[in-house]
Amino acid sequence: MTINRKIAPQVLAEEGICEIKTQGNSMQPIMTTGDTLRLIKVNPSKLRKGDAVFCKVGGNIFVHLISAVDSKNERFLICNNKNYTNGWTSAKNIYGLCVKVNDRVLVSDEELEQR
Repeated sequence: MTINRKIAPQVLAEEGICEIKTQGNSMQPIMTTGDTLRLIKVNPSKLRKGDAVFCKVGGNIFVHLISAVDSKNERFLICNNKNYTNGWTSAKNIYGLCVKVNDRVLVSDEELEQR
């Protein structure tokens, strides 16, 4: 069952998993408005360039891609799928990793274990 995206950060913090519906078209063709996304809370060390994450950047919360990782300062550069860079955000502002869009797996359990 999908939840309201406004409460998703809290649900991820407490339960470690949730599903939300997408909004907007900046992540097409990876995901489009109305798709169901499965999000899981992960250790920031498991995040990689190219991952879709549910995050907060500059006051906005959305699912966008990690385009660069600054491991030393534990921060991530966030962009959409249309080559627009939103900016850097800290690990604490990444609420969850998108592991599934509808029935399509983006990151498998096995892949996460190997990271």
